[in-house]
Amino acid sequence: MQAPLTPADPWPVAWRWLDFELPVHRDALAYDAELQSGLDEHILQLIRSADPARARAMRDISLGLAQAQTELKPRVFWQICASYFEALSLNLCPADARCKRMLSRILLQYRALARGQTDVSRQLPCELLMLMAQAGAEAAAQSALVGAVSRAYDLAGIQARSAAELRQETSQDRAKVIGNLRIGIAEFNAYLNEADEWSRCLHVELSEWALELHRPVSQGTLGWAASLAQSSAGVGLAGIASLAQALEKALRHVQPHVPGLPEHASLFLEAAEDVRRLLHQFAAGFLKEPAPRLLQALAEVAQFEMGDSAAALAEFENIDAAEQFTEEALPLLQQLGGALRQWRARPDNVSARNEALRILHALQDSSQQAGVSSLHRTSRLLESAIERLGKQPLQADQLDPLFSRFDTLKVEFEHFKAS
Repeated sequence: MQAPLTPADPWPVAWRWLDFELPVHRDALAYDAELQSGLDEHILQLIRSADPARARAMRDISLGLAQAQTELKPRVFWQICASYFEALSLNLCPADARCKRMLSRILLQYRALARGQTDVSRQLPCELLMLMAQAGAEAAAQSALVGAVSRAYDLAGIQARSAAELRQETSQDRAKVIGNLRIGIAEFNAYLNEADEWSRCLHVELSEWALELHRPVSQGTLGWAASLAQSSAGVGLAGIASLAQALEKALRHVQPHVPGLPEHASLFLEAAEDVRRLLHQFAAGFLKEPAPRLLQALAEVAQFEMGDSAAALAEFENIDAAEQFTEEALPLLQQLGGALRQWRARPDNVSARNEALRILHALQDSSQQAGVSSLHRTSRLLESAIERLGKQPLQADQLDPLFSRFDTLKVEFEHFKAS
């Protein structure tokens, strides 16, 4: 019986980025914030429930991203991802701990490419191909997408050629013993690479949130903690898994309540730092446990009655929002006046018109958050007046009524500051 090829094994032949065609296409998709938000949601739901509908959605997103790429490596990466998500949607690849780690790594790779990076490490597509190789000929027969990738990279042949090499390796050569934990070398390395990046992202996002307690904890921050908990449990690191899980529960409990409490932010940062400490010790060959005090404190936060806290902080929140609006609105009004004057000086200056609309959008967001209904209403009226004028050629005197609205905005702002 042949030994199975696993994602933990090295790619057994010379790796090449192959320029091949898929039998299925979708409209090209560009990297943007809206797409990333949807992708984050699909990945998180796949990690939690392996929902076939989410896998199909990720298949279509991957096809759209592949269609948009001009560079070979990102295009091939997204083609392989599309094939993998197709196999996942058909239950041809197991939705196990390795799958969940792979999903998180795909998410990280998306973010790197969205930032303008064009290079893709070969390790991730190699491991995705190995997962599909495990599905065998059945997968290639059931899915045209999987079949195309399987033929391009000869997954059946690679599975057969690798079997003999895998049988020759002893378990001692392929395992690492740390304390009472025995873990494969490849799995050890893969876990550390992923967990180190996840813990870094978790710490960075918590550090940013600690400086902006007026906004809720992001869904992405919860995702990093959940990924750490699931991945650590998958390799048997119960200590890190329990700490990450306790942190996720505490974060989820406080997420709906704003503003956050500084003492909670301090505790969450300490927990994230302890996760990194435990990971670094594990990498050095030591199996340590999280501080019991941290676990207890996180459990208490998860049971903390947030309602009383929110009521006690409501007045502070209102004052803080008003002060923030005052700081933001003054330069926005100054910029708006400048844009309107430039537009009146040159009625064909579309850039000045668009700049005025952009500033009005920012002013509306800021006034709405601060609850300043009069300024929000007047800024909307000014925006509507600009849009009614359209982009057709205008005379300077046609823009004069806009300045009456602008003067009203300034008066209302002065009344707000004086109140």
